[in-house]
Amino acid sequence: MQVELDDIMGLSEVSEMVGKSKQYVKTYLERGQFPEPVKELASGPIWLRAQIKEWMDTPRLRGRPKKKEE
Repeated sequence: MQVELDDIMGLSEVSEMVGKSKQYVKTYLERGQFPEPVKELASGPIWLRAQIKEWMDTPRLRGRPKKKEE
């Protein structure tokens, strides 16, 4: 697979693309609700543009999950 440089995105580019803050992206990544980066560099995580586009195009439930009643 050939990757163009324009297809590689850092945290700033990802947060701009999704229209959310860097902290939002970090929080959702920690919760397992955001695509895993393809690589972790000393300067931070990097993703492929296609990963983020797919995540944005995938419907998700809004809000926090409801607690299960016992």
